[in-house]
Amino acid sequence: MTAPRHRSQLAAVAGLFLLYGGGSGAAFLLQNRGHARLEAQFHESLAVLSTLPRLRDRLQRVDQATGRYLLTGQRSWIDRRDEALEEARAYQRELSDALDGAEERAWLDAMDKSLTGYLAESSQWMSRRRAGRLSPADAARAARLGRGLATAAEPLSELGERKAAQLRDRRVELERASRRTMELILLAGAGAAAAAALFLSRFMTGPVAALREQARGWTLGRPWDFATPGASPEVADLSKTMREMAERLNEQFAREAELGRLKGSLVSMASHEFNNALSVLGGTTNLLKVTEASIPSGTRANYYEVIETNLRALALAVSSLLDLGRLEDGRFAVHPRRAELRRVLVDAAKALRPLYEHKGQTFTLDVPSEMVPARADPEALLMVATNLLGNAIKYTPDGGRISAGVALDPDGRPRVFVSDSGIGVAPEDRKRILEGHRTAEGRKAAPGFGVGLTLVKRVLDAHGTALEIDGAPGQGSRFSFVLPRWDGPSETDLFV
Repeated sequence: MTAPRHRSQLAAVAGLFLLYGGGSGAAFLLQNRGHARLEAQFHESLAVLSTLPRLRDRLQRVDQATGRYLLTGQRSWIDRRDEALEEARAYQRELSDALDGAEERAWLDAMDKSLTGYLAESSQWMSRRRAGRLSPADAARAARLGRGLATAAEPLSELGERKAAQLRDRRVELERASRRTMELILLAGAGAAAAAALFLSRFMTGPVAALREQARGWTLGRPWDFATPGASPEVADLSKTMREMAERLNEQFAREAELGRLKGSLVSMASHEFNNALSVLGGTTNLLKVTEASIPSGTRANYYEVIETNLRALALAVSSLLDLGRLEDGRFAVHPRRAELRRVLVDAAKALRPLYEHKGQTFTLDVPSEMVPARADPEALLMVATNLLGNAIKYTPDGGRISAGVALDPDGRPRVFVSDSGIGVAPEDRKRILEGHRTAEGRKAAPGFGVGLTLVKRVLDAHGTALEIDGAPGQGSRFSFVLPRWDGPSETDLFV
């Protein structure tokens, strides 16, 4: 598995290495060729410039030795003159080999011609000196021989200036060649970077982005029908792994959906049977009570009250289970319209009045007289209010306080609340109780299934709002939710 997974990386690295290496190699090859040519020309110009001063120096020595001989007649000056002339001829040959072009050779030829004329004339004067026929007037004329030699050196000065200019030009060309080389290397690097970006976009980042969008839009139950043609082996392997994961999740989702349907059906059937049995018990209890010879009182009346109170509590729990089953089966839907919140709370409190009176609890209803209607499903809200009040009664000790009401938020929306002085809810337990879990304190305080708040949460979710919980353990609780205002015209479709 290692080789296929790393095949694209190796191919990318090899391609980029070849591209960058080829571009850099071509740049260095061009640089070496250009530098070799320019370097050769540079050294030629440098050789000429270094030879010209030595040649001029030797020519001056020739002139000085000639003048000294003419003045003194000493033989040693002739030897020095010959030695300097020989060195001058050697430098002249070096220049001839180093010069390039007819114009430069013409300057050297002009110098050689002037030098030859100087040597011929100086040789005549030296012969007259050896013969003793050099008069003072002749010696004065011989002193002007150096002018001819200076004339012979003039082409050398012009040649030196030309070579100095060429040397500067060669230096500039070398700098340009170095810049061109650097530009080619940078161009090769930019090409390699562009190729890398194209490769990553085509085979890596592009397919990964498409895979991300597919994963973002995919939901449980849908098949994973995404393909990554042309993607790198790593991305293709990732896509395959995600497809296998989606298939496993879909299988698990299908199993859980089937279990949910079975559970919902079971809850509905059990709730229906419980409801029928409770109806029979309630009816039988009522018949026993009304067929008594006299109105029950004392202990017998307490027995009837206990039976009726517990029948109502069981009916509330069974109703919650039945409604939860309808929600899970999709047979329960909300239909928002004009809802009078005061009537909803009054009806919920009236239905549960025997329960809180049995526990000696004080109930307070706090609703403004001028209450704006809300946009909600009144029947669904009655279910919510009944469950919230039922929970408050269940988890508040005997003689406790319970209140329900409506207040306006700063934005004008009505907020329904139910508060109590019961056991309270810890912050870390608030999310759990909305998912059907019961706390240890809740199990100690009262029996039950723990489905009331789950039902409330789902009904409020269908309304587009959420249940908010405040309070602390031992300090009571406050459950509330916000509803949108009803801004439509007055209608007769009211909850009554």
